[in-house]
Amino acid sequence: MNGMSFQGWTMQPGGYALPYQEVELFSPPSATVRAILLKLQYHELCGGGGGGGGEEEEEEEEEEEEEEEEEEEEEEEEEEEEEEAKNPNCREAGIICCYTDGKREKSKRQLATLSAKVQTYEEVIRKMSLRFGVSDEQLMSNAMTCDSNQIVLAEQSETASAFSRGRSLFANDNSERKSRSPSAASHAGTDRVQEDFNRDDSTRATGYIGKSSEVSWLQKLRKRVNEDVPDIKQSSPTPEANDDNLVTANNFYEDNKNVDIIEDVQSHGMPRQKIAELLLRAYFKSVHPSFPIIGMSTFISQYQLFFSQPTVKPGNKWLAILNLIFAIATVYAHMISADWRSDLEDHSVYFSRARTLSLQDTLLDHPDLQQLQIEGLTSFYLLATGQINRSWKLCGFAVRGAIALGLHLRNVDPSTSDTSKEIRYRVWWALYWMDHLLSVITGRPCCISDGACTTPVPIPYDESDFQKQEAAQMLSNHSRRGLWVHDWTPAPSTLASPSQLEDSKSTTETAGAKSDASETDWLKSLPSSMSLYFFHLATLTSIAKRANMKLYSAEAVQAPWPSLEFTIQSLTLEANTWLAHLPESYDFKLLHTTQTMITQKTSLAFSYYSTKISITRPCLCRLEKHCQTDGTYEFCCKTAADCVEAATGLISLLPDSLETSLLHKISPWWCLLHYLMQATTVLLLELSFRAEHVPERAVEVSHAAKKSVKWLHELSHSSAPAHRAWKRCNDLLHSLSQPLNLDISDLPSDEIMVDPPDSFVSVLESSLLEQQIPTPLPYLEPDALDFLDKQQTQSESQSSSRSNIFDEYLPYDPNTGQITGSFFPAASSLDLDFGYMLDRSVY
Repeated sequence: MNGMSFQGWTMQPGGYALPYQEVELFSPPSATVRAILLKLQYHELCGGGGGGGGEEEEEEEEEEEEEEEEEEEEEEEEEEEEEEAKNPNCREAGIICCYTDGKREKSKRQLATLSAKVQTYEEVIRKMSLRFGVSDEQLMSNAMTCDSNQIVLAEQSETASAFSRGRSLFANDNSERKSRSPSAASHAGTDRVQEDFNRDDSTRATGYIGKSSEVSWLQKLRKRVNEDVPDIKQSSPTPEANDDNLVTANNFYEDNKNVDIIEDVQSHGMPRQKIAELLLRAYFKSVHPSFPIIGMSTFISQYQLFFSQPTVKPGNKWLAILNLIFAIATVYAHMISADWRSDLEDHSVYFSRARTLSLQDTLLDHPDLQQLQIEGLTSFYLLATGQINRSWKLCGFAVRGAIALGLHLRNVDPSTSDTSKEIRYRVWWALYWMDHLLSVITGRPCCISDGACTTPVPIPYDESDFQKQEAAQMLSNHSRRGLWVHDWTPAPSTLASPSQLEDSKSTTETAGAKSDASETDWLKSLPSSMSLYFFHLATLTSIAKRANMKLYSAEAVQAPWPSLEFTIQSLTLEANTWLAHLPESYDFKLLHTTQTMITQKTSLAFSYYSTKISITRPCLCRLEKHCQTDGTYEFCCKTAADCVEAATGLISLLPDSLETSLLHKISPWWCLLHYLMQATTVLLLELSFRAEHVPERAVEVSHAAKKSVKWLHELSHSSAPAHRAWKRCNDLLHSLSQPLNLDISDLPSDEIMVDPPDSFVSVLESSLLEQQIPTPLPYLEPDALDFLDKQQTQSESQSSSRSNIFDEYLPYDPNTGQITGSFFPAASSLDLDFGYMLDRSVY
C-alpha cells in the first residue's frame, strides 16, 4: 500500500477546490463511502473476484462483521501488550520510548486518508450532480453496482508500471482489433511519432498531426481500407509512392503551398472609401462575433477619424490591423460571391501590406496589445486560406504575447477602466477559441493551460450596452473569474445582479437546484446579441478543450479505461447541459425557428456537433464482444452510436441545394472544411465497420456520407483543399461501396480542375455567380449593416464636438498627426457614450 498514488484533481474554470489533506482526524464517512470502502477492502483481502448469489453476499457480510469485531479485540490486546512491553530502562530513565507503526497501523491510517479523500470526492460529485440534474439515488446505484474489475487501485508502483507496459503492448501496430481495452485501439500511437517530420520540405510543411485531427482519422481509415479489410484491398486506390500511411499523403490543406507575398506592394496604399466600408462591414458581420480580438467601438471610431481627416497619420500597427481585416473580408467576399467583389484587389495584396507594416522585423520585439492582435488576425487569415501549420504557429505567438501581458488572469488594476478590462477579456477568449480550434485541427497540444487562467468569460452584453445597469453591474464585479456564471445567482428584481455570489461551501441541495434553474432562466431571458453568442461559444469551447486534453493527449494512453469512460460520460453530460441552457433564439434543434441570427445559430450547431464527435470518437472502433465486459461493450457501442449520430446531425445542417455561396453565408466559413471532414470521416469509418454500431440506421449513414461527398465536390470548384478532400473521400466511398453494396450512381464523377491562385476570382465567377439565394435572409438586408453610413453622416456634424474626445480616446497627438497607443480605452474614457458609434442593426 506504500506505493499508492493518486492523480491530482485538475482545476477547471468554475470547478470546486478539494480541501483534503492527509490527516488522521477526519469526519466519519457517510454510509455510501463506508459501503464502497468495505467492498473494496474485502476484494483486496480476497484477491478480487466476481460477485456471487444472494446467500454468498449474506455470508460475506457476516464474515466482514466478524472480522471487524476480531480486529477491534486484537487492537485492544495489542495496545495493552505494547504498554507492558515498553523498555523498563527507558521508563526508569524518563525517556519516551517510540515504536514505528506496524503494517496494520499503516493500513488503517491509509484507509483513513482514503476515506477522507473519497468523502471529499463524493461531496464534489454531489454538487456537480445538482448542476447537471443527477439524483443521489442514481449516483449511489452507479457506485454500488460498479464492476469490481473496473476499480483500478495501483497498490504498488511496480503494478502500475506493469499495467502501463501492458497498455503500451496493446497499442502496438496491428493490435487494434485484438485489444481488450477500447482505449488501446483509439489511442494507438498517441504517445509516439511514427515518421520523420523533418525528412523533407513536404513533411516539414505539414508537421506533426495528432490523433484528434480529422487528417489522422482519414489516415487511419485509408490504412484500414487498404490493409485491414481483404475484400476491399484490391479495389482501393493506391496513392503515389505507396505512402498512403504517411501524414503528408493524407493532408488536404494548403500547407505545402507558399504564402502569396507581393514584395513591391505600396504599404500605405488604401482602397476607395466605399470599398473599405464594404470590407469592414463584411468583417464585422461574419468574423467579429466569433473572434472579437479587437474592440469594435474603438476601432470603428478610429477608422472614421482616419477617413474623415486626411491629415491623420495612423501608426504602422494600426494600418497593419486594418489591412488584415481587409484581407480576411476579401476572402469572405469571394466565397459568398458578393456583387462588389470584382472591384476588389486580391486578398494577398492586403496581407502583403500588413506584413510589410508590422510582421517582417518583429520577432525579437517585446509583446504589446496591438502586436498580439496583429498576430491573432494573421493566424485567422492563414486559417481561412488553408495554411493550417503556419496559422498554428502564429496563434502560438499571439497566445504567448497575451500571457506575457497578463491577459490570462482577471484584471483588478484600479487604473484600468472596466470597459478596457472587458475588451481585454474578449481578446483573451478570442485567442483561447482560436488556440483550441487549431489544436483540434492539427492534433497538437494547446498552448493554454486552464489551470493557470482566471480570465472571466466576457459578459453577454454588447459594447453598446455597457452603460446599461445590468451590464455595468457585471463589469464592476471584479470577483468573477473563469466560467463565472456558475458561481452566482441573478437577483430576482433584475436580469442580473452579480453582487449576489453564492457560497459554495454552505449551499444546500435545494439552494443548488434553485441556483441552477435561476442561471438557466437568466441566460434564456437575455436578448440575442453578438456577445451572448460568443458567451455560449466560449463556454462550449471550454468543454471541447477539456475533451481534447483528456482524451487525445499522451496522458490518456496511461489512463485506465474506466477513467476514460467516466471522462466521456462527464463531458457528454456537460455538452448536453450546455445545449439545454441555450436560449430559444440559438436553439438549433427546434423544428420551427425563424432565420433571425441564423449565422450564429448555425455556428453554434457546427461547434456542438464537432464537440460531441471529439468526445465520443475514442469509442468508434471495432470491438470483440468476447474480449469485453458487458458494461464496457455496451458503453462503447452506445457511445459510438452517439458519435455517428453527431456526424449525421452535422451533415444535416448543410442545405439540400448545393449552393456554396449560401452555405458560406450561414456557416463558420473559415473552418467549414474542418467540420465537414470530421463528420465525413466518422461516417466512412462507420461504413467500414459495416454499420455495426447503428445497424438500424445504415441507410441514413450512407445517405449522409454521400451528401457530404457531394458538398465536397461542390466546394472543390473554388477551393483546392476541398478538392483534395473530395478526391480522398470519393475514392474511399467507391471502395467501400462494392463490398457493402452501396448505390453510388448519384455521386458526381467528373474531375474538377482547380485553377491556380491567380485565377481565383475567375473560378468563383464561373462557378458561383449564377447561384441565387432562394429566400432573402434578415442579416443580408441592405440596412442590416448601415452603421458605417450612419457614422459617415454624423461625422460631419459632430466633428468639432468629437475632436476633443478623440484626442483623449484614441489617443491622438496633434503635433505629429499620429494615432498612438493601443485599441483599448483609457481609464478616463469610461463615461463615453458609445451610442453614436454603433447601430444596433449590425447585430
